[in-house]
Order: sequence, then structure tokens, then C-alpha cells
Amino acid sequence: MPQPSPRRLPNPARAALMAAGLSLALLPLATAMASAEPVKATYRVFVGGITALDVEAMLEVTGDRYRIEVSAVTGGTIGRLFSWRTDSLTDGYVRGGDLRPANHHQTSQLRGEPRNVTLTYGPQGDVAASVSPPPEKDDREPVPPALQRGTLDPLSAVLDLLFAVGASQGCDRSLPVFDGRRRYDMVFSEVGRRIVDPSRYSVFAGVAQQCRVTYKPVAGYARSSPAGRFWQRSDPADRPPVDLWLAPVAAGYPPLPVRLETDSDFGSVVVHLTAVTPPAADRQIGAMRPPAR
Repeated sequence: MPQPSPRRLPNPARAALMAAGLSLALLPLATAMASAEPVKATYRVFVGGITALDVEAMLEVTGDRYRIEVSAVTGGTIGRLFSWRTDSLTDGYVRGGDLRPANHHQTSQLRGEPRNVTLTYGPQGDVAASVSPPPEKDDREPVPPALQRGTLDPLSAVLDLLFAVGASQGCDRSLPVFDGRRRYDMVFSEVGRRIVDPSRYSVFAGVAQQCRVTYKPVAGYARSSPAGRFWQRSDPADRPPVDLWLAPVAAGYPPLPVRLETDSDFGSVVVHLTAVTPPAADRQIGAMRPPAR
């Protein structure tokens, strides 16, 4: 079973671990990542204590360009019950400390039926969206162009948070997101530094920055109330917050997610980091090791 929630650091221990391990995160990001090779991370998602998803993520930042790829596929018991896969890719620019996505693509397969989104970003913040099936087939109103303008895709929004924490700016921020079907705000808030306890499910243990994520629906949501996916509640306004732990575990990159927790209609959701390549050379902040057998 997934391990209990990370615990709050006592003040003396928190100060010592922060002083020992934050040098990578506090490097100027443009310099630290100018020549970094891509970092790859894998995660395992548990829902109600049962393996639900396996996730692979890749982040590459070279100069002022970034590229993110994320793939998720059902696994374990849930994977044997039904098949689901999604692949997302975003590329864009870092301009004056801000992220400017250029393109975002997402494809998914649920029981053999494809669902695709392509977003193309213009120089003035306008967004051209190609969505299949169209929003009307999902019993939802299309998001008006005025609400799409100036938004980020979901992957760029998370990367914005990683950059902010890596630059010691903290978690607190609200970002406008358009995923091709829905327009919402991702609201991040600071929780503090916590120790993530050792677990046979994860390769990370040590101090991490905890951020809380809530979603504020804006437009594009279904008129009816369909049954929720196994990892989220059906009503977006009723979704519980997501707790995300970040730590600098990859050389030359900002802190990456090392753990995630939330709730769903089917039980608690816990996400563990299972591998990262290349790992950080300085491991004082996180004990990177193979999972216990």
C-alpha cells in the first residue's frame, strides 16, 4: 500500500536540510539549463491503494526553448479492466521569465475511441484549437476565443510552477489554462517544506517543497454531470485540492514532482516517482535509490 503522507519538518531539521540541498534549485535557471540534457522521469499512480496508471515524462530546456512530453497508460488491476492511454506534447519559449507555448498536442484512446486536441499559439496570445470530437458532442459549450487568449496549456502551467519554485519564488500563483475543451484557472498555494518518508514505491526520500493546487472552472464544462473518471470527481467545482511535492532530483533542472496526493470518487490518489534520468549529483536532499523489494 502507498505510504502515509509526508510529515512536517521540525524547525532545526528543516533549516539544516534546506541549507544543505537547495544550491541546485537556486541557480539562475537560464544558466543552469542552457546545456542540460533532457530529463526523463517515470511515475506510478495508485487509486484506492491499487495500481492505476504508469506515467512517463520528459522535459528538455535548451537556451530559450522548452519541450515537454507526458504519456500515461492504465496499468495493474485497472489496466486489466479497461484500456486507456494519453500522450501529450508541448513546445514553446522562455521569454523574460515567462513561458510562451508554441504548440500543444494531446491524443488519447479510451476503449479504442480516439480523442485529440491540437493548440497553436499566435504571437499576440491568441489560440487556434482543433478538437476531435468537437465540444458539442460532449454536451459542452465551446470556450469563446476571448477566454482562450493569453492562456497556457496544462503542461506549460505546471512547468511555470517548477520554474518559480526553482527560482525560490514559492508556489503562490494563479495561471489561466485552456486544454482545448475546458478553460480553468490553476491556483497554486504554498504549504511549506516537508520530509517525504522512505517508501518501497518511490526512489525519492528527503525534503521537498509542498504546493497545493486547486482548480477554478471558467468555461467549457459539460452541461450534464457525467460519471467521474477514476482519478477525479465528476463536478469540477467539487474537486478536492491536489498536494504536490517538488524536489531538485535532476541535474541542471528545476525541482521536479516527486509525489502527488489527492482524492477521487474511487479513493485516495497517490503518485510516486519511480525513476529519474539523469539524477542530481548532489543527493543530500533526496535519497535516490532502487525501490525495496
